[in-house]
Amino acid sequence: MTRFALEIRSFPSLLVAALLCLVPVALAGCGSAKPMGTVQGTVTLDGAPYADAAVIFLSMETGQGASGDIQSGGTFSLSDPLPVGTYTVYLAPKAVAETDQPSPVTMDRTVPEKYWNEAASDIKIDIQEGPNAVTVELKK
Repeated sequence: MTRFALEIRSFPSLLVAALLCLVPVALAGCGSAKPMGTVQGTVTLDGAPYADAAVIFLSMETGQGASGDIQSGGTFSLSDPLPVGTYTVYLAPKAVAETDQPSPVTMDRTVPEKYWNEAASDIKIDIQEGPNAVTVELKK
């Protein structure tokens, strides 16, 4: 038997050995995805539903975040899932629909200023893996 014939015969076993080595590596890479959580909930101001803003969740550690407009009744749903962790929660003016005429952005001055700033907000919420139902309580 020639050397070439031996190499062709051993090719299938080499292929199987290579695949067996690569499968654990591929599976290890798949397991490293960070756990994520979705967020929906309500915003209250002194116990009453509040809806005149958007709510933003921001990780001060990673810089990752998500936002959503607060609907009537104070309900909101964040636009994107978030990695598990602790988030600072603050408000921003609602997104304005684009028109031909620019319109000013305003903040509701009945809400304390600290809630309009990620550096000043004292609201911290822990996001767990899976669905998260939260209440964001604002106080005058």
